[in-house]
Amino acid sequence: MPGHKKYDVFMDGGCAFCQWARARIEPFDTDERLNFLDFNDPAVAGHTPFSREELDREIHVRAPDGAWHVGFAAWVALLRVMPFLKWLGALLGTSLFRKSGPKLYQWVARNRHRLPGSPPACRTLPAPIAPRADGRPERPA
Repeated sequence: MPGHKKYDVFMDGGCAFCQWARARIEPFDTDERLNFLDFNDPAVAGHTPFSREELDREIHVRAPDGAWHVGFAAWVALLRVMPFLKWLGALLGTSLFRKSGPKLYQWVARNRHRLPGSPPACRTLPAPIAPRADGRPERPA
């Protein structure tokens, strides 16, 4: 419903999988309750209590009341506010999925680039190589 506060969805705006997931879920946000934020922006990341590594590992959502939902719980919270997917959020929020849901989410998160129809893994830049005292680059062992 217009006028409701939004759910802030913290995502990696440069990640092909995050963009793919957003494109799949956004059409169901008919009440415009989701606000997608790219945590690569230091100003955005600074509004979370999480490290970059934590943000990279799984989805983080801040509800309008300020509560944080992470991983599987974040998806349950998001699904519950989308009119056509409320039933799925309600189902996934039951005790039936309380233990298996987070485990399934972790498996999907680890294997997200192997799922049918998902984009290939993001290219990450190699860690910078620090120069040695003689000015030549240090090579990892």
